[in-house]
Amino acid sequence: MVATILHGRALAETLRERLTEEAARYAHVYGRRATLALVSAGHDPTAALYAGQVARSCQRIGLDCQMRSFDDDVAEAALRETVARLGERDDIQGVVVLLPLPPHIRQRVVTEALAPEKDIDGLGPRNAGRLLHGLASYVPSTADAARELLRDAGIALKGKTAVVVGRSNVGGKPAALLFLRARATVTICHSRTPDLAALTRRADVLFASTGRPGSITADMVKPGAVVLDAGMNAVAGRVVGDVDFEGVAEVAEAITPVPGGLGPLTNLVLIRHALLGPS
Repeated sequence: MVATILHGRALAETLRERLTEEAARYAHVYGRRATLALVSAGHDPTAALYAGQVARSCQRIGLDCQMRSFDDDVAEAALRETVARLGERDDIQGVVVLLPLPPHIRQRVVTEALAPEKDIDGLGPRNAGRLLHGLASYVPSTADAARELLRDAGIALKGKTAVVVGRSNVGGKPAALLFLRARATVTICHSRTPDLAALTRRADVLFASTGRPGSITADMVKPGAVVLDAGMNAVAGRVVGDVDFEGVAEVAEAITPVPGGLGPLTNLVLIRHALLGPS
């Protein structure tokens, strides 16, 4: 079996055109361009890569993008205060805290300071709680991109067995909740799951967000499964996913490549959140 490649670029182009129109409409109504603020701490290469993608998308669509960068030793209180102040500004439509943060900084402490209407990546507890309860909320962009790509490909989740590998607040957890909302039967796995392959081989839809390059191999995948690779790892100057693409593509029915799968959509759904609100 040779898998169908679920490219995100065509859908991304359609979404980009719509967002360009929305950005122009916003500028006409308010007399200024919509603005995103990105906040980073440390020098993680994957976070830097993502920030660059968001900034370029903003420029192309017609938004302003402001960057606040801090060194690894920034105090937690200082980072929290910066995020809170950015969220209070009327001229900023959304604030994104780039992950990972340095080990001494607690994500919860920083993101809970952000007003939920400015928390466009859905990392704060109030948006997370609304997602858990099935209410309209901002959804972390990686999980939201997976939902969009499945919809576009006509892949229904109702009645399917979905296995999510990874329990991060930006990937695995929100993806599992979205799949559950779509009436899939969901299993969440992580680095401490015994006999991981026994569970992943049951998946009709497998979502990988491990942060470990090539950690999902062909022997872990059910023949005919749909495999969504949410990994974005900077390795030797290249971007690679969490799935062994070449091997898994011989087993799966459909698979997202890295780059070119979910990646082109993630920064665009983030911009959509800023312009159009929660879903």
